[in-house]
Amino acid sequence: MQFQHIAGVGTRVWRWSRSSGTQPRLLHAGKAAAAAALAWMIARHVPGVASDYPYYAPLGAVVAMQTTVFAGLRSGVQTLVGIALGIAVAAFTMWVGHSGVLAVALAVGVGVLVGGFRILGEGSSWVSTAALFVLLVGGAHAEGYSLGYLVQMAVGVLVGLLVNFLVFPPLRFWDAERRIDQVNGVLAEHLDGLADVLEQGERDERAWDRAQDRLDRAIADVRSRVSVAQESRRINPRGALRGSRARLQRDGSRFRALERVAWYTTDLTELVARSGPVSSNLGRPDEAFTVSLTTAVRQVAAMVRGDHPPEEGDRAISELERALDASREYPSDVAVTSSALVSLRGIVESERQATQDLDTATGPSDDTDRSPVPQRVSTGIGRRLRAARPERRRER
Repeated sequence: MQFQHIAGVGTRVWRWSRSSGTQPRLLHAGKAAAAAALAWMIARHVPGVASDYPYYAPLGAVVAMQTTVFAGLRSGVQTLVGIALGIAVAAFTMWVGHSGVLAVALAVGVGVLVGGFRILGEGSSWVSTAALFVLLVGGAHAEGYSLGYLVQMAVGVLVGLLVNFLVFPPLRFWDAERRIDQVNGVLAEHLDGLADVLEQGERDERAWDRAQDRLDRAIADVRSRVSVAQESRRINPRGALRGSRARLQRDGSRFRALERVAWYTTDLTELVARSGPVSSNLGRPDEAFTVSLTTAVRQVAAMVRGDHPPEEGDRAISELERALDASREYPSDVAVTSSALVSLRGIVESERQATQDLDTATGPSDDTDRSPVPQRVSTGIGRRLRAARPERRRER
């Protein structure tokens, strides 16, 4: 019994470390430490004057040890280019003949100016840094120091790239998938909050402005993580596997559906809860349809969360459509309500289209499914919307 308890705790800790991203971080930290140590050992045996500056090799290894192999290559090359330019700036400063404070000011000024080119990327800050190092640390031995500095940084970058490439090269899918699941919950919570506003008739407009900003930042964060996941397949032997390609396609489709759902949710928020001249001029949904609209919003939120059958959501939207069709109000009087209906339908149809394309959903992914071909996600609204079609056309 005690063994089973310990095994259960160990299993929970393992799952937590995987879902929280602790495992990849620990692996990355171990690889960085090993690369720095290996670079230090190799650097002491580099021939020539470079052997006098072995401490730059571990620094180069750290520079190249990025979250993806391609990012490490890009960072390493940009850093070496920046250092080479910094050495050139220092040489120019010494050729001009200034010394002391003027030399430092000139080196930094020219270095910052040269480093301002966007193509240098992470190497921008190394231009002025390298120029200062050559002037202040190299001093009278600037030539030998410059060569040793550049060579040992290159040794470290090469070691870091090889370690990152050969030892479990990282695929950053877990990060994107975890964040997509989290933002999916944020969207569902956001929609539930809009339903509360409709139901209670009270709105804290500043709070909703902040909520919308939070949603915008979350979507931008997911976009960045999906981009990193896509980049992680480049120059990565594990990225050539069929399973990784299918997984990346699935995550990309999930994000595109999530982005469309967020766009329609933003539109709905503008109509229901936000403040400002745009929202004020648009007006609010007609109170005569409050119950139907509130029900529809709640059902769609449940579908986004993945814990409600689609029939209820489609039925609620259809009820609102029928209420609008039967209304004797002038079209202009129910325009805002109709716009809210379009947003709700857009959320549903965005997810349905994503499901048709790659059997995916914006809803939470199944962590146990890692097969090499696209699989139907077991939770979320996509799995429920595949067979659900609006009945309104047939009823007419």
